[in-house]
Amino acid sequence: MALLRQFYTNFTSGELSPLLSSRIDSEAYKNGGKTLTNVRLRAQGGVTRRPGLRYLQTLTNVAYQTEPYIYDEDEAYLLLFSNTKLEIIDVSNPTAILQTITSCPWLTAHIGSVVVAQSGDTMIIVNPNFAIKKLSRTSATNFALTDYEFDTASGMSYQPYYKFAAAAITLTPSGTSGSVTLTASANAFQSGHNGTYLRLVDSAGTVRHALISGYTSATVVTATLSGAIANTDAISNWSESVFSSVNGYPRSVTFHDQRLIFGGSRDLPNFLFMSKAAEFFNFDVGTGLDDESIQVQIAENQVSEIKALSSFRHLSIFTSEQELFVPTSENRPLTPATITVKSQTSFGSSGVQPKDFDGATLFLTKSKGSVREFIYSDLSQGYNSDAITLLSQHLIGTPTDMETQPESSDQIESYMYLVNTDGHMPVFMSIRKEKLNGWVQYQTTGTFKNVSNVNRDMYVVVERTINSSTITSLETLDNSYHTDMGIQLSGGASTTWQAAHLPNTAVVVKSGNYSLGTFTTDGSGNVTLNDSVTSVEIGLAYTPVISTLPPEFALDDGVSVGQKRRIVRAVLDLYQTLDVKAKGTKILIRNVTEDFSLEPTAVTARREVYMLGWGNEGTVTITQDEPLPFSLNGILLEVEV
Repeated sequence: MALLRQFYTNFTSGELSPLLSSRIDSEAYKNGGKTLTNVRLRAQGGVTRRPGLRYLQTLTNVAYQTEPYIYDEDEAYLLLFSNTKLEIIDVSNPTAILQTITSCPWLTAHIGSVVVAQSGDTMIIVNPNFAIKKLSRTSATNFALTDYEFDTASGMSYQPYYKFAAAAITLTPSGTSGSVTLTASANAFQSGHNGTYLRLVDSAGTVRHALISGYTSATVVTATLSGAIANTDAISNWSESVFSSVNGYPRSVTFHDQRLIFGGSRDLPNFLFMSKAAEFFNFDVGTGLDDESIQVQIAENQVSEIKALSSFRHLSIFTSEQELFVPTSENRPLTPATITVKSQTSFGSSGVQPKDFDGATLFLTKSKGSVREFIYSDLSQGYNSDAITLLSQHLIGTPTDMETQPESSDQIESYMYLVNTDGHMPVFMSIRKEKLNGWVQYQTTGTFKNVSNVNRDMYVVVERTINSSTITSLETLDNSYHTDMGIQLSGGASTTWQAAHLPNTAVVVKSGNYSLGTFTTDGSGNVTLNDSVTSVEIGLAYTPVISTLPPEFALDDGVSVGQKRRIVRAVLDLYQTLDVKAKGTKILIRNVTEDFSLEPTAVTARREVYMLGWGNEGTVTITQDEPLPFSLNGILLEVEV
């Protein structure tokens, strides 16, 4: 028998897929874990208990889509889209609804596919099933939701146009000005065309617009001309509004290079429409001058839908089949004459909106089984799409939402959050310059539904069963909390405290650095403690779990794979910790010489535990049952093989 030592110095590779169980030769195996649940990876290599979830409020609907609205660092809002409703929360007071806007065009079926883009105090809201909307902040406490309207002048509407009808179809006007009848040479109209515009180019080359005011038949409509046309000859050069109830509305939107850009309407799924420079409501193509609107079709081997747009280093375009970008530079601005669209990779996008992250743009592939980073290479002058889920593919189920949290002055790590249909939330940590990245998984008593970042604070919508009823709550990740759906209360010394949002529920309670135990609240959410305290945190329990990969060694007669082994001793390098178990054995954290009448202080030290029993793997599972601080820097294992 040989006594061997394995020191796990870091966990920066995250939780590894079972498919890597034999890759003992890889660096990832040395720096990864078998299970990493409800912990956060740290840049220095260790793991710490994930932030708890501070309870904010119970929501009234079931299906939500959340989006940030950032006016500035001091004024920021969380938008909650639900069936025909928009609720606005001022994050300076997140326990209340600031404003509710009703009679919105989005329905439950659209939740999750509403796309927004913001510039200044204006947000553009799109979905292929309803007309483009504009959300405007009119004051710190009031927002207005209105129709997005294209610029108009002298009866002209400066919006995108396209001839959806067959090329040979002509329109014959009954007159040359005012209200006229337009007769098509073949079926070209529907009742939904009423209220839309046509673009006409007469025999003299004059451009006029015509607002349809009446529908008679598939070949006849009444319209008002913006100005006189040359004659009543049949007009072959005509087109109609790209965005309408007849032709659908855009699927994606972004602001880029001083232009508002729409992408992928229902009936023109592979077209981009770009406004005039610095004129977000004017899409007049004019004569193709540098600042005029741009309309471009993405040429691919097959027609594919534009799923999403991203404005980061370049305008990036994510379609159902490819990933593309529009090259620009200081010497090559975006103009009608210079625009080119370059295909880069061919994985296809799911439609979950991409997010900028640590120098790249993350997107979810069309199979929803892989997250890739669309990242520019100065060497190749193009983009690559590398998979960041390769080592932890088992954590990526079917994601429905994605959000990022960039590094900040007090956080050197960047994090990306996914929400899976199973209610779990895989979390990716990255520090690109240090080549550190890895996945863990967050779980809660309930199911995560949405996640949003508002000024680096992470908000989640969670569906839970409380008091035998299904409720939807808004909560926020908070480093000062050690429970989920938790509240913190203080006051005079008392044994009775109330968590009104948790009636008839098993809760855990802590006070300072004391874990007071598990209690069941009454019908009003009251909990009665054994002792009087002046402050409490009450919430739902969650358990951090760290399980090491099987330690493997080179032996004189080969390797240790498949051989029985016994862990003789485990040494845990702890940081600011108050409670921890190793293989179900509680480890004594406080020194026996300490005055136990005083409130405990978190310990930074190495603690050991001896374990008996033989097995084929020799893994160690570290857990924490109490709502208290916990961080693990590394583990030393002494293994007998």
